[in-house]
Amino acid sequence: MIKTFLQGVVLLVVALTLSPRVSASTNETSAHIVSRLRIGPFYERSIMSDGGHRYALRPFYAHSSDSEERDDVTDAVWPLATGHWSQTQFWWRCLLAFGNDLNVDDEKSGYECGLFPILLNGRSREGEDYWSLFPIYGHVPRFMMFMSDIDFILFPCYLKYNVVGRERRYYLFPFIGREDDEQLETHTSILPFFGEKENRMSSSTYLFWPFWTDTVYKETTRNPGESWMLFPVVGHVAREKEEQWMVLSPFFSWAKTDKRERWHMPWPFIQIDNSDRERKRVFWPFYSQALGEERTFYSGGWFLFSYEDVRMEKQRYERTRLFPFYTHETRYGQNSKGEEVEKEDYLRMWPFFTRQRTPDYFHWRTLEFNPIRFAGGIERNWAPFWTFYARNETAEELEHDGLWGILNFRSRKGAETNQPPARVLLPVNKPASTAAPLVGFEEELEGLLR
Repeated sequence: MIKTFLQGVVLLVVALTLSPRVSASTNETSAHIVSRLRIGPFYERSIMSDGGHRYALRPFYAHSSDSEERDDVTDAVWPLATGHWSQTQFWWRCLLAFGNDLNVDDEKSGYECGLFPILLNGRSREGEDYWSLFPIYGHVPRFMMFMSDIDFILFPCYLKYNVVGRERRYYLFPFIGREDDEQLETHTSILPFFGEKENRMSSSTYLFWPFWTDTVYKETTRNPGESWMLFPVVGHVAREKEEQWMVLSPFFSWAKTDKRERWHMPWPFIQIDNSDRERKRVFWPFYSQALGEERTFYSGGWFLFSYEDVRMEKQRYERTRLFPFYTHETRYGQNSKGEEVEKEDYLRMWPFFTRQRTPDYFHWRTLEFNPIRFAGGIERNWAPFWTFYARNETAEELEHDGLWGILNFRSRKGAETNQPPARVLLPVNKPASTAAPLVGFEEELEGLLR
């Protein structure tokens, strides 16, 4: 009886199966799993034919290695902590602590580590060492791609930084400041009482900001003219190629250029925008549309429902979404005859299933609790908890996998087989490297949840 009981336990919680691993960005690879041990969704150990592997003790720890792509990822109670190795670069984060090494094989390469927002230490790409202890003292060579040579002492008492060659100094930031650059630009500010700024392109002043501002655009610009605003009552822009009136800004405005005319009445509830390339109407939050040669877009209920059709040279992308319950994306290309053909089709019915289909493979997974298409951290650490069944199919093989390998059936050309699958498909939710140029809140989340 004990033996029968143990056999039942093994049958229910341990599956030694051959199944797909995490794919590369194209969702295709020649590697296959040579062994795999799973204990429910909690424990997994997989060894790949190319030397890659995956170990997981969910939800506390997960590690995956891709020998072909030279990528390694380690998670600890994700999303609390994660570390990523890509080629020779390494980055990590743990709560508010973070670090990045541009080349782990070179001791002189750039690196950065810190505890946001208090402590920062590192070396720039140019080899300059730096550190900062906010708000006491700090020097940072570069921040957020557009600010450089940042220095502060007892912030906000003193702050200096450069933006596109312009040096800005503030005393009691942001109240008292001055700006100079190589184009003989000067900027003096005593916020909010008075400020003036002048360069070879324009000159501007403000009094009791933001209530009065005015700017003169000089003849050296491509669009000379002037603008002024008595905030929030009224404002006017009169330039050679642009005219704009604003009343109770930003709610009511009209603007016209040589290529575009726009009405807000009031913003954001009613927006009308006509240009040479697109005609846009917004009745927020109920309905909006944008019709043009390159794009067709409809939405309702703000971001809850949307349809988008993007047309590019030899490519077309179509997406329909009723967030979070329904998402359907299709990518089209052209064959050798110039005819439009389907390259990829993705469907998600949350929280029931996802399906992805290309000319080379087919994948089905249920359940699906992830409300976005792909997030590497969720796939490694949490998706197995709700993946009760998956079907993977290529032209050569078909695999059914249920209850973490307890139920597993594979066939090749209609016959059962114990040979490993020829292709690796999971997670098919990951878009191909030629994925659609559709950018929205879901794509932003995919980048954050790596």
